[in-house]
Amino acid sequence: MIPIFMSFIFKKVQETLSYQFSLKPTEIQLETKIELELGADSRDLLEMMVSFENVFNIEIAYEDISDIITVQDLLFYLKHKIQIRDELYQNLA
Repeated sequence: MIPIFMSFIFKKVQETLSYQFSLKPTEIQLETKIELELGADSRDLLEMMVSFENVFNIEIAYEDISDIITVQDLLFYLKHKIQIRDELYQNLA
């Protein structure tokens, strides 16, 4: 079972990727390979990156994308970036 915070991220990932690749959200699973199974090319990856930056109010380095193979990899990456963002906001408060 996925923890609640990760479930929220996963739902947003499903929504975003299903829209971008014209799929049903249920077709996006943790083990889905983004490039291999979804057919994402470099343009798709860039669009995906910008979408997630906007959805989660984070910054994603393009070079980090090469380490993301599956949706699960993406979830852990997004969780990490969100935690960094939240820590930064906490330190500013």
